[in-house]
Amino acid sequence: MRKVEVKQRSSLKQERLQRFLDWAGERYPEFNPKKNHQEKWFTLYVGYQPPAIGRAAKAFWLGLEPAAVDAVLQEPTGLIGRLLNRDVNAFQCAVDLFGSEKAFSLGSLQGLLEPEWAFRTPDSATREAFEENARLAVQGVVRERLAMLEAPFARLTEQERAQVLARIPAAFVRLEDFAARAFDILNEIRHELRYVVQLRQGDLSLEVQRRIPGGQDHLLSDQEVEAWKARDEDELRAKFDLMQSEAQGFDLHQLEHKRLVEIFWLEPHKLRRAIRRERQQHEERMAFAVLLENNPRFVHYHELYPARRLTRKWTALLGPTNSGKTYRAIEAMTSVKHAIYLSPLRLMALENQERIESMGVPCSLVTGEEEIIREGATHFCCTVEEFARFRHQHWDVVVVDEVQLLADPQRGWAWVDALVSAYTPELMMTGPALIEPSLKTLCELCEDRLVIQRTKRLSPVDVARHSTTLKHLEEGSMLVAFSRKTVLELKGLLEMTGKSVAVVYGALSPEVRREQARRFREGEAQIMVATDAVGMGLNLPAHTLCFYTDEKYDGIENRQLKVQEVKQIGGRAGRFGHHDNGTITALDPSVLKTIKRLFNSPDLPVDLSQFQVRPSIEHLTAIAELMNEPSLMRAWLTFNRNINYGEAFVSVLPDELAQWIELIDDPAIDMWLRWVFACTPIRGGLESPASGFAQQWLKRVAAGQAVDLPRLIINADLATLESSLHVIETYLHLARALPDRFPQIEKGEEHRRLLNDAITRELSRERRPRRSDQRRLSGESKSCKRCGGPMPLLDRKFNVCQACWREQR
Repeated sequence: MRKVEVKQRSSLKQERLQRFLDWAGERYPEFNPKKNHQEKWFTLYVGYQPPAIGRAAKAFWLGLEPAAVDAVLQEPTGLIGRLLNRDVNAFQCAVDLFGSEKAFSLGSLQGLLEPEWAFRTPDSATREAFEENARLAVQGVVRERLAMLEAPFARLTEQERAQVLARIPAAFVRLEDFAARAFDILNEIRHELRYVVQLRQGDLSLEVQRRIPGGQDHLLSDQEVEAWKARDEDELRAKFDLMQSEAQGFDLHQLEHKRLVEIFWLEPHKLRRAIRRERQQHEERMAFAVLLENNPRFVHYHELYPARRLTRKWTALLGPTNSGKTYRAIEAMTSVKHAIYLSPLRLMALENQERIESMGVPCSLVTGEEEIIREGATHFCCTVEEFARFRHQHWDVVVVDEVQLLADPQRGWAWVDALVSAYTPELMMTGPALIEPSLKTLCELCEDRLVIQRTKRLSPVDVARHSTTLKHLEEGSMLVAFSRKTVLELKGLLEMTGKSVAVVYGALSPEVRREQARRFREGEAQIMVATDAVGMGLNLPAHTLCFYTDEKYDGIENRQLKVQEVKQIGGRAGRFGHHDNGTITALDPSVLKTIKRLFNSPDLPVDLSQFQVRPSIEHLTAIAELMNEPSLMRAWLTFNRNINYGEAFVSVLPDELAQWIELIDDPAIDMWLRWVFACTPIRGGLESPASGFAQQWLKRVAAGQAVDLPRLIINADLATLESSLHVIETYLHLARALPDRFPQIEKGEEHRRLLNDAITRELSRERRPRRSDQRRLSGESKSCKRCGGPMPLLDRKFNVCQACWREQR
C-alpha cells in the first residue's frame, strides 16, 4: 500500500472515530471513552453498556453519518442492519467483467468490518446509500484485480470467456490470490497443460504423466509452453538414465511397475539408495532360492522336528490363579517314568523341583545360572529357554507352565518352540482361559489333539467394599506396587506403624525372594510388599491383597492395569490350604473402584494368527557363509526378510535383544561366540554393570583368555549389592556355556550366596521414622492439580501425579 493511501486511511479512521465519540458523548453523558484506540477501534466498545454504544461504534466504523446511525438503531434493517445483528451469511453482488456479468461473494457478511473493506466504502448518509457503496466497493476491487486480464480476454472467443468466468471462484477472501487463480484458468483453457513423457532404454519403458504447474502470473504463449515441456523432458530423461546406471546390470523388470514409478520420483540420493537396496534384496532372494533347495533346515518351521512323527495329546489346564493347575500337572509328571517341567522363571523351576523331590521322585534342575543334577534322575525342571537341550529326547510327559506367555513379544518364541518341538505323547500346559483360541490354532498346525480341562478357583476371593490405609492393613496382608522404589518406600512407612515387612521385586535373586517369602510365610514378617513379580512363582499365604495403585509404568507410558494383570495379582489372595477365602482391597477409593471393575471384567481372548519363532545359530551361520555377511545382526535380519515359514510362523528379532546384539556385534569375533553372549540374559538392563562386564568378557574370551570373577563388594548399599549380584549371575550363566573360559563357577556360587545374604540383611533393616511421613500415614487424600485424578499415597507431597509430570517433561 502506498504512503498516500496509508495517510488517507488514517485520516478517515480518525474522522469516523471522532464522529462516534461526539455522538456517544452527546447522547450518553456518563459515556467514558477508551484512552488507547487500536486499528479496529470499534472492537473496544463491543459489549459496552448500554449495548447501543457498541452497535453504533460498528456503524460509524463503516462510515455511516450520525442521522443514519440513529435511524439504524431504531430500525435495524437492510444490509447495515444484518451487519449489526451479526449475520454471517454470504454477501454477494454482480460484477460486469469486460461485457460479461458474474456474481461474486465476499464470504461472510461480517467480512465488511475488516479494514480493507471498511475504508474502501465511502461515508453514507442513509442505510440505502451504505448498501450501494458496499456493492460498488466489491465491484471496484474485482475489476481492479482482474484489470490485467482485459487484454487476454479480448483475444478469447465468447465460448472461452464463458468457460473462464464459470471457473473463476465466486467467493474470494485473499485478494492477492484472485488474479493468479484467474490466470491459471486462462492458461488451462488456451493450452494443453497435461502431457505424457515416454522414457525408453532397451526394453525398459516408463510413461510419466506430467503437467505444467499453476501459479503463473501471465498468459503463457505457445512458445513458452513448448519450451517448458522440452526442458522438463530433458530433466526426466537424465533421471531415467541415472536410475539405469545405478542398477548396474540388475534387471529393473524384476520390480513391479508401481514400485518402479515410486523409485523414479524419489530425490536423486534416495533413488540411488533405493536401487541399491532392491539390487541387494534380489541377490538375497536368488541366493536363498539355492539355500532353500539344498538345506532342509530352511523349510517350514514346525516340520523341522521329530515330534511331527507323533500325534500328541495336548492337555490344557486353563483357569484362574489358585485353581490347582500346576499341582495337577506335577501329579501327572510324577506318575510317569520320564518327564520334564518348563517354567518362565528360575524360581518356579526350583520350587517345583523341590516339590517333586518331596514326593519321593529324584528331579534335576537346569536353568541358565545353575544345574543341580541328581544321579539317575529321569525327571527335570528347567526354564523354558533351556528346553532346547532336551527337545530331541523322548518324554512321557512335558509340562509347559504359564502358557499364555507364548504371546509375549520378547520371550514368546521360547514357548512356541517348546510346544511345537516337545517329543512326547502327552503335552500338558497351564494358563488362563484367554489363551485357548491360540492353543487351538497352534495344535491344529501341528496336527495334534487338544483337550481343554477347565479349572475353578479352590478358595473364593472378593473385592472389599471399602479401601484401607497403611495403619489398618492387617497382619498377613500383601501390598502390591509397581516399582522397586515404591516398594522400598512403602516398606519404610509400614515399619513406622510398628509392622515387620518382607519385600519382593524383580531385581532380587530367586534365593532372596524365597527367603523373603519364608519370613512372611512363617510370621517373621507381618506384611509382604511386592511388585507384580509376585504374580508368578511364589506360594504366599496372604488372605488380603491390597493394590497401591491401578496404574503401571511399562517403560513407555503410565498405563492402567489390564484385566488379566489384576486377576493374576489379585488371585494371590486367599491361597488354598492357608485361608478359606481371600479379599482384594486398595489404599484409595478410586483405585479400589477401578480394581473391582477390572477384576470382574471378562478376559479378552488372545487369538494369535502368527506365532513368533527365531533362527538357530546353524541358520545364521549358513546365511553368513552364503551372503559373506560378517554381522550377526544383519544375518538375523536377512533371515527374517527371506525365510517364509508359512503364514502361521514369523521370525522375529525382539527389540531388547536387537539392542544387546548391537553392542556386541564385532565381526572380528566368531559368530558362534557372539551368539552365546546374545543368548545370555543381562539383568539390570543394557546400561547396567552386568552389561559392561559382559562386553569386556566377550573381548577377552575372543582373545583366548580366561575370565576371572570381579572383586566382591559386600559392604555397600542395596542398589550396589543388587548390581553386583547381576554381574555374578551373568558370569555363572556364561560359565554354563563356556566352562573353559569362565572357570570360577564354585567361587561365583559362593559370591552369589554372600551377596544374597547381604541383600537379605539390608532388606531386614527397619527405616527410621521421619516427621514428613506422618501425614502420608494418616490416609488423607489429595488430587492432582493438573488432571484432577487421585494422587497415590507416596506422591501426595507433590502437586501433580507422575503421569502429568512425565507429560510436562
